[in-house]
This record gives sequence, C-alpha cells and structure tokens, in this order.
Amino acid sequence: MASANFSLDKFTTQIKGGGLARTNRFEVFITPPAGLGGTRSSYNSELVSLYCEQASLPSLNISSKSFKIFGPTYQRPMTSEYGGEGIALNFHVDREMKVKEFFEDWMHLIIDKNNFTVGFQKNYISTISIKQLDEEDNVNYEIELSEAFPRNLNPMELNHSSQNQTHRLNVVFAYRSWRRIEQSNPVNIPEQIQYPEVSRTDTSDFRNATYNPNRINSEGQETGNVVDLGLGGAGDEGNEG
Repeated sequence: MASANFSLDKFTTQIKGGGLARTNRFEVFITPPAGLGGTRSSYNSELVSLYCEQASLPSLNISSKSFKIFGPTYQRPMTSEYGGEGIALNFHVDREMKVKEFFEDWMHLIIDKNNFTVGFQKNYISTISIKQLDEEDNVNYEIELSEAFPRNLNPMELNHSSQNQTHRLNVVFAYRSWRRIEQSNPVNIPEQIQYPEVSRTDTSDFRNATYNPNRINSEGQETGNVVDLGLGGAGDEGNEG
C-alpha cells in the first residue's frame, strides 16, 4: 500500500522554521497622480498610506475559450486578466478629513465637477504599491498596480447613537494591470559599455570593384573568385579569394 506524502512532523518543522505570511503585516503606498503634483504634492500621501486599514492582493486570471477539433472539448487560453475592474482599500479618516479630501480631489481630476468633462489620463492615473511584511517589517513580497485611479467612494455613515466609533472610508480603485517587484539586489550595469577600439579600413576602392573569374596573379597562376579593384597588379596578391 502506498504511503501518503504528507508528514505532520515535516509540516510542523517547516512552520516553526519558516513561518507563515500574516494578514496583518502589510503596507500600502499610494503615489499622488500628476494632476495633484505627483510625489511633490502638498497632499500628505504618506499619511493617507499610513491610514490604510485593510487591503488585498489582486487576482490573476486566464481567460479561455472552448475549442474542439476531435474528441472532448478543451479550453485554450486567450488572454490574461489582472482584476483591474476594481480593488477595495479601507482607510481610517483623520479628524480634519484630509484623507477623504485627497480622494475627492483625485476623482475630480477624472471627471470635472463643474462641466463633467473627462480629464487627460496622464493627469489622473498613478501607481499603488502593496507590500507583504514579516514580523521584523522586512518586505517579503510586493506588487505594484499600474494606471490606477479611484472610481468609487463609499458613503460614510453618521449616527448620534454611535459611541466611541471612528470613520472608515472604503475606496474602490480601477487599474490596468499589476506586476511583482523582485526583492533581490539588482546587478549594477554600467550605463555605457566600453568596447575596444577597432581600426577602420578605407573601403572607397571597393565601389568600382568587378568580378573576374580568369584573373592571373603575379605568379602566373589562375585565381578564380578574385575581385578586381582596378588598381593594377600591385594589389592582386592581397585580394585573392
């Protein structure tokens, strides 16, 4: 009888030695879009990122299509989807409501609040980094959402009967795709590679060259495949094929 591959002792040893990724060890950083000043924005993007209470790592799906030539139908991959239709982030809201104002102003870049026209994409898209941390705050895994922008601000409830409760703001972001950021140290690559100097040969004489299959060299021997440069006999020996 075949034995199982699973071993409780090996599993326990692996967990104690390597550990497991914890859901409460993460960090989110949102780069302000160019329309808000980018990284030089007066908005405190670090404060907004610090107040992120809940996030999620995005999905990755392969879209397929049924295909059949002979026999059972099978699936053939067509394209990849990165879950860009929406990812939700929850934020604590500061007393001065700066976090909410940040996302409101960002969304007004997308659709103008006065004339309702759509802004230029380069002004409102940005990047969002989501990092998985360990217990020592080391980054073990990081992904970056590209061409991201907020598309939905959920309502914030006000209630007199609520005691000792604070606001949470749920923001849904759309994005185009995401990529994993490798954590290994990059290899230093020189900006310019120095190649050894190679002497240049004047090739202007080859412009008038003709092929002569019956050419006789200086020793009286026939040499086929010889190119006649029209220079006389001086260069015959050096131009044998």
